[in-house]
Amino acid sequence: MKTKIKTFAMMLALATCAAFLALCFATLFGGCAGAREGKRASLKIVNWNAQTFFDANNDGIEYSNFQKSKKWGEAAYKERLKKLCRAIKVLDGDVVILEEIENEGILHDISNALAGENWNPKKVYRYGCFSKKKNSSIGCAVISRHELCGFKIHSLDVRAENSRAPSMRPLMEVDLLIAKNKFSSGKKSRALKIFVNHWKSKSGGEEESKIWRRWQEGLLAQKISDARSDTTLPAIICAGDFNQDISEFNFIDIDAIEAEDFCNAPNIEFAMLFSREKIFVYSPWPEFSGEEGSYFFRDKWERIDHFFACGQIALKEFSPQTSGAWAYEDGRPKPFKIYSLNGYSDHLPISCVVEF
Repeated sequence: MKTKIKTFAMMLALATCAAFLALCFATLFGGCAGAREGKRASLKIVNWNAQTFFDANNDGIEYSNFQKSKKWGEAAYKERLKKLCRAIKVLDGDVVILEEIENEGILHDISNALAGENWNPKKVYRYGCFSKKKNSSIGCAVISRHELCGFKIHSLDVRAENSRAPSMRPLMEVDLLIAKNKFSSGKKSRALKIFVNHWKSKSGGEEESKIWRRWQEGLLAQKISDARSDTTLPAIICAGDFNQDISEFNFIDIDAIEAEDFCNAPNIEFAMLFSREKIFVYSPWPEFSGEEGSYFFRDKWERIDHFFACGQIALKEFSPQTSGAWAYEDGRPKPFKIYSLNGYSDHLPISCVVEF
């Protein structure tokens, strides 16, 4: 029986102006020092599964429908990129988290395209990071208007089950830093820790795949626990496509825990990997009054894309983004179709405002 948690780090810093992109690589460890006193920082965060967003090159790792398509190529990629960038511009997140992106080169293209259409320096996505498992088709990406640092990737190597572990995407950890001169009367910088997730899908069977999502939950819980400073949780936001409806998580009795370190009362618990400790987090889905979810499958809404907050952070103004070119009039997402090159994604973007 063997279980490994692998951690490594690599950082992409995107410095953009008009049509120029400079890419810098650095190895960074540790986090950014935050502060609890003074005026709080406020950010809008968008998360979106972009649905198999490949570039125009055929590297042999793309899904078969892209490799076989006679329509997919440079022109089709540029048009799809243009549509994605228009949507990102409309969504106007200070931080945009994307799942199912093929490679970091697409981040270059996104940042360049957005910078070329926007002369407001405050709107430029100067920073970004990307991760995926070696030889896999798709990964996760973050673009940000604020500095990113302390980038790490955490991978699971599970050999403790009766069946062989499937390929599981790594957990991305990155710290966002807002310098003190970015908001008035703040005495110190503000730091936000972001965990980006893309958990195992239900392909192969819901029950069969559940065990692997439990391992990924345990890894996330462990890394949240590791982020503690003494007994205090910093400002943490967990985002991504968890491939698990909010109803499938473990709900907790709010009155049964102490919530002194939380700005939102926790309502979900994550189980740790190798201990009985629980990590308490807040999800906005149970309080969302609409009928929509983030994913529409077999004529039913599912709420599988998530924000989970914990520590010194307030999560506000949460909603799935049902109004936009990426959605039909009834709010359902417009999936991308390789045979017609129409559509955006089979997921809706979700957004929230966080204060920390």
